Amino acid sequence: MGIQQFTVSQDTEGVFRFKGELNIHGIEYLKEFVDTYFAEAKEISLCLAEVTFADTASLQLLIAFRKSLEPKIKWRLLELSPELEKILGISGLKDSLIG
Repeated sequence: MGIQQFTVSQDTEGVFRFKGELNIHGIEYLKEFVDTYFAEAKEISLCLAEVTFADTASLQLLIAFRKSLEPKIKWRLLELSPELEKILGISGLKDSLIG
């Protein structure tokens, strides 16, 4: 298993706040996290304001999960860091992750 280079916390409003680097080294942890914490959710709110890097493997995992959601589950992406905004813009994946 790889070394996770990010943390996730949930605030009092239920928002999952990611911090650090989302990359291939922590992809197994990210998948476990998504499968565990988002499986029964009726609404998923993410804040990625403190994500300093995300590789395509991590972005594809989040996008695949988002696309697999039932229509009744609300997906909200609240904030993106400038670095992540740039990565999503260059990769052309912004629309797939946001809306």
